Amino acid sequence: MDMANWQNYRSSVNGMPAVFTANIENVEQFRDNNCNKIVQFALFYERDETGMPSAREYDLLIHRIFKLLAQLSALPQVFFAGHFICNGRVKMHFYCERPEIVLETLSQIDFVEEINVQDDPNWDIYFDFLLASPLEVKINATEELLGLLQSKGCDLSETYTVEHSFHFNEEEDMLPFMDELSLGDYFFTTLQYSVQPVQFDEEGDFYYLVKLEQEISLDNGEIFEQVERFEKLANRFMGEYIGWECDDLMGESNQLN
Repeated sequence: MDMANWQNYRSSVNGMPAVFTANIENVEQFRDNNCNKIVQFALFYERDETGMPSAREYDLLIHRIFKLLAQLSALPQVFFAGHFICNGRVKMHFYCERPEIVLETLSQIDFVEEINVQDDPNWDIYFDFLLASPLEVKINATEELLGLLQSKGCDLSETYTVEHSFHFNEEEDMLPFMDELSLGDYFFTTLQYSVQPVQFDEEGDFYYLVKLEQEISLDNGEIFEQVERFEKLANRFMGEYIGWECDDLMGESNQLN
């Protein structure tokens, strides 16, 4: 199992901070092999004030997670779908063809609780719950970019030029999107678009490109609001919000995506 193929992101569950991991390796291979049962179970840990593992508990928890991963992933036709850590509990999810072999292994482990088995032929739990949405990916990438700026010594309370990018397959989707930006409650200093589709690499698809710039400070949470607004707006017009970058990072290939 390659951890490079794990999608890690922050979100929330029932209003509490949560850290999610989703395995994106060989998904279709297991979906096509009758792995339509999902075994779910919990591990409990000593939590801090945020609901995350306390410092003294963290190493033990990670050891237990990887012990379970090693034992269960070695079983035939068993796929580690992911887990989330939240409010004193880790919940782990494994798809399988024969849940009885997973249950037999779990019966020998004394720190596992709340074991249950469900039918999930369409992998709804994986796609609708464990896997990050495009917006969640962009919110987490925004946090990383802000952290990168701070590591470079930037004062986030200053005003930055932020450039947002959008892709559209069709011109008839792009033009009303631009009308909405121009006439709606959106602020920007410049708005540009490509008259012809643009290819971004030799083997890539052609897209119509829209870029807008904003002058914004990055210390008050407003950039997160803008990311969410632009994600939803692009979806309304059948486009894709690619993400943002700012003048202090342009040229370093740090565009959010």
